[in-house]
Amino acid sequence: MTAPLKYITLTNKQAQVVALFILVFALNATPAFGQNIDLDHLGNNVKTRFDKKNVFKISGGLSANTIFYTGNSGSYATPLSYYLNGNLNVSVYGVSVPISFSYSNSGFSYTANLPRAPRRLSLHPKYKWITGHIGDISMTFSPYTLNGMLFSGAGVDIAPNGRHKISAIFGRIFKAVPYDTANLLTPAAYERWGYGVKYGYDKGPFKYGVSYFQAKDKLNSLSVKPDSLHIYPQQNSAISFDLSLPLLKNMVWQSNFGLSVLTQDIRSPKYSDTVPLNWFIKFFGGRQSTNMYKAYKTELSYVVGSSKIGFGIERVDPGYQTLGAYYFNNDMENITANFAQSLFKGKINFSGNIGLQQDDLDHTKSGDNKRTVMALNLTYNPGPKLSLNMSYSNFQSFTNIKPQFQYINQLTPYENLDTLNFRQLSQNANFNVNYVIGKNKKKPSNLNINLSFQDSYDMQGGIIGRGNASDFYNLSSAYSFSNMDKLLSISTALNVTYNTIGISNTITYGPTISVNKQLLNKKLRTGLSLSYNRSADSGAFLNNVSIARVNAGYVLHKKHNINLSAISMFRKSKSQPNIHDMTATLGYSYNF
Repeated sequence: MTAPLKYITLTNKQAQVVALFILVFALNATPAFGQNIDLDHLGNNVKTRFDKKNVFKISGGLSANTIFYTGNSGSYATPLSYYLNGNLNVSVYGVSVPISFSYSNSGFSYTANLPRAPRRLSLHPKYKWITGHIGDISMTFSPYTLNGMLFSGAGVDIAPNGRHKISAIFGRIFKAVPYDTANLLTPAAYERWGYGVKYGYDKGPFKYGVSYFQAKDKLNSLSVKPDSLHIYPQQNSAISFDLSLPLLKNMVWQSNFGLSVLTQDIRSPKYSDTVPLNWFIKFFGGRQSTNMYKAYKTELSYVVGSSKIGFGIERVDPGYQTLGAYYFNNDMENITANFAQSLFKGKINFSGNIGLQQDDLDHTKSGDNKRTVMALNLTYNPGPKLSLNMSYSNFQSFTNIKPQFQYINQLTPYENLDTLNFRQLSQNANFNVNYVIGKNKKKPSNLNINLSFQDSYDMQGGIIGRGNASDFYNLSSAYSFSNMDKLLSISTALNVTYNTIGISNTITYGPTISVNKQLLNKKLRTGLSLSYNRSADSGAFLNNVSIARVNAGYVLHKKHNINLSAISMFRKSKSQPNIHDMTATLGYSYNF
């Protein structure tokens, strides 16, 4: 039996010094560390943290496994393998240091995540309605201004009454990365600093907000300029406006509008006073490499009774970019509509959405792309025993290539009208039925049937090319039965899969049966499963596989676990007529 732990007695001053040292340096060896500090309850937190019962704790576990293999497929290199693993977690004042080791046929390994200084550190002190952010932090104002960019600096959230909220952030975004011609894997980068501020008002369905973000690279942060790699010192100013407005009862309009002024190279000359400029560009940039971009997203939703209708548009200018986001999709326009309807007191629910997406908004690309997406879903629950679900979705894209020589080389006005038009279509359908059999709650049984279909093809010039179409069908049915008094469960299943890929037609089918039983007051868990499947290609035999699995697990005194499992496989194919594998695993684990 493990001896009881003896706690270390420290004075309050000694305990505070030890806790501060561990807090800064012993951080689980993770690359980042964040600490929330609620100053309102600091006294209680300190009292709890320095309680003698929380000074020193040890937890961990030990496991041993032996794997035995025999067969002629060569899946394992050795017929007998063994593994011994252990982990120990030492916790001092709630800060832990994990230690682990492993021993196997291949040798011994040991890791100890000893205390070390963190790579990233963030503190979030809170006092009443003021929350601070110090260190390596990130904030999100708007998808068109600041969206999750990591800062090394400070930020604050101020929410005095729950309706008004002010957020601000300032710090360094990127460190300078010197230009090294011998290391092309790590691109050069200028040191970048930025700041942002946001104000928001929230009163139920009525909300509005405005945010501003600015970032600028330090020109002198790199001694050697990487102009040959098209890496230039940049500057960006972005502003966004958010609005949520109730128009009528149960009708809400939401909108987000963004403007971004991006200077690709702050060294580029300024525009002369005689050149007419947009006042926004002139105020925030005004250089010959400065451009202004717009983006907006608006949605209208209306709920009446059990019906809901929505409509939305999003448009992002080509080239729209903000230095407050890592990645941004631009040159796109999305038009979406959605609806939902509930009938017969919720027994029938129908929902769907449809959308259209296109690019090349300024008509400068050599080709444009259009996508159409539609999804429908229907659920029917006539009673507590039966439920049906049907769904359908499709994804269609259309690409139109506009070469310069299309009209030069054609002999007639009707030639080459659609030979450079490319269309892709993918559609999915699913039908599911679930039925509860019987009324005995201690002996429940259930029947489930699922049918799914997927289809995709490529079309060019109105013709589906050979090998450019594929279909996938899957039918699965399962029956399960349980006897709670005897701790017994039985399930059977049948699965059939048929697919065509190019010019190949493949079918795979087979049954599965499994039995699970608990014994010895639920301390012993046993299970057995048998499965068989057969595959054929265009009617010709491919292979068949038979698999038998057996497992048993015993729990002793809630901490000791003994597990035994075995799997045996028999496989037959044209190239390998008789393949047999058997793998058995015996394992023991202890946790404390």
